Amino acid sequence: MKRNVISVVAALVLGASWVSGAGQQTHIAEETLGLVKVSVDADSGLVEKPYKYKGTAPGAGNKRIPRTYDNQPPMIPHDISELPIITQEENTCMSCHMPDVAPSVGAIAIPKTHLTNLRKMEDLKGEMYQGRWFCTQCHAPQAELDPAVMNKFKGAYHKKIGGEYKSNLFKTLREGVIEDTSGSFDINKEVVAE
Repeated sequence: MKRNVISVVAALVLGASWVSGAGQQTHIAEETLGLVKVSVDADSGLVEKPYKYKGTAPGAGNKRIPRTYDNQPPMIPHDISELPIITQEENTCMSCHMPDVAPSVGAIAIPKTHLTNLRKMEDLKGEMYQGRWFCTQCHAPQAELDPAVMNKFKGAYHKKIGGEYKSNLFKTLREGVIEDTSGSFDINKEVVAE
């Protein structure tokens, strides 16, 4: 009871001091807003250097960009700047990368994971799962740049699949998941090692 009274009194004192200071305007200098102690407009004179994407137009024999870790979404090995923006109604990527079209145009087919509702583990029978519709959420083209700091990241794979490093997402997706009697899975259950 005593703690509740003390908490109420403290809240009232704090509230009263806040209300009494509400009428005063305080100016905050831009230089104090961030970690860099300069005006927020300090970079307004900077000019972005022009760059171009690696590769040429889609379908022009661009080389794959090697992945750097297990199940990394592949980088786009061609320029996409001239392609229409992906919208809810249109995705130009699918005109070449759907499994039924890809071999005839020399493109890489989207994997089975993109044709599966992974929440329900339901095969969509060749239809694209709408959660994978916006390709550039995960996949991006590489620009040819001269970075100020070189990247020293070293990729690490568990093992090669068929002689090269490929995604094994479907095989590893259910690791650590306990199935219940209904055949569905619960990602919140913890696996106990025996």
